[in-house]
Amino acid sequence: MERLVEGATGVIPPSDRVPVLEHLAACPKCRHEAAALEDTVAHLRTAGEFGTPPGFWAEFMGTLDRRLAEERLPLLVRMRRALATPRYAWGTAVATLVTVLALSTAIWQGPQQTTETDPLASSARGLVTESMATTLPSLGEMIDVWRAGLSALPDPFGNGAEYRP
Repeated sequence: MERLVEGATGVIPPSDRVPVLEHLAACPKCRHEAAALEDTVAHLRTAGEFGTPPGFWAEFMGTLDRRLAEERLPLLVRMRRALATPRYAWGTAVATLVTVLALSTAIWQGPQQTTETDPLASSARGLVTESMATTLPSLGEMIDVWRAGLSALPDPFGNGAEYRP
């Protein structure tokens, strides 16, 4: 469609003119569309010869600004347009770069592992699997909670003393 408009207005680059003409020779739908565009361009050129009345463009731009102000676009469309403008594009690129660098630095450094000098701990480390290491601390916490909860219970045997497991 762009090439048809360029062809109708006469601004098509010479390198693109031959493929467009070949396509128009083979496609009746595009030929009809090109003829309509040529008629429109011819009409606009003759209308431009007469000129516009004084104040036309000021009134046109005022009306256009009012209509655009009344029209409220969805948030995503407004964000996409704002980010596509050159003045925001550099800021978006810099913010993205800073975020990527911060995340890659955090991932690359990762948690620092300490090495133990105790030979007994280093020999036992090979025997303890990862699942054991993650399960054992939680089991210890569960037993502590269980003991704390049982110590607050009354004696189930009716002796009046607190129950101690």
